[in-house]
Order: sequence, then C-alpha cells, then structure tokens
Amino acid sequence: MFGKLSSALILTTLGSIALADGPPDSQAITYAIENPLRPGAKAPHCQAQQPIIDGCTFHSVAGDTYDANLQVEPGEIWVASTPDPTVVDFQPIAKAQQKNGKFNQVIRITPRASVDADTTVTFDRLVGQPGSLRVVERRRINVMIHPA
Repeated sequence: MFGKLSSALILTTLGSIALADGPPDSQAITYAIENPLRPGAKAPHCQAQQPIIDGCTFHSVAGDTYDANLQVEPGEIWVASTPDPTVVDFQPIAKAQQKNGKFNQVIRITPRASVDADTTVTFDRLVGQPGSLRVVERRRINVMIHPA
C-alpha cells in the first residue's frame, strides 16, 4: 500500500512541476538599482546620535554625508571598506576624540555616485601592531545613495 501511495505522490509532484510556469525572464525585469535585493531597504535608519549600530541604513540624498562614530580603546583603530570603492569615499575626521569620558574615532562617508546606488560599508576594529593587526569587532551598515 505504501509503495502505491509513494508512487502516486511522486507522479503527482513530477506532473505539477512539468506543468508549472517557468521563472520569469530576468531580462524583462528592470530595477531602479542594479541590485534587486536592496540590502538596506528594510533596515533601521542610522541615527545622527551614535555610536553606529550594526545593520542600519544611511540614506544619502543629494550628496549628504554621514559621520560614523566608533568607540575605541588605546591601541585600537577602526578601518572602513566597501566592495565598490567607486561609490563612496572615507575620510577620517578625528582619530580619537574624547566624548563623555570615552574615546571615539570618526569616519566620514561621502557618496560619489551620481546615480542611485546601494553598497555595504564594513567597519573593522583592529588591535595590534602593524604587520600583526587582527580584527576584534566588525560592524556593517548599508548606504543607499539617492541623487537629487
């Protein structure tokens, strides 16, 4: 009995797969941005008050810049990177600025794109000496660029 039931289920499944519509033609779909996944679209917005939170989104409208405040201890440094360096520039604003008894490193994110763009910015907190630096913390934010 189980053999007949299993055969019937397999045949029904194969028949429904054969009759199902194929995937839509990906060439016919157009997006405002090349990346249809839009990693930052549903993430919480990065606040002006900081430190930055992992996974937030910064929306740059008409060239807005964003200052990422990252807490550091003596002997630490944060570095920023992005998979597409043609989209944003990074500028250190303050290496270690004291704020409320804490030390912060400030990195300014300046968009360069004149078209809609999405990218992910990764901040790595490094400790150690040059040649033997190691990552002890990683934070990522999404940057969505909307020209004027």
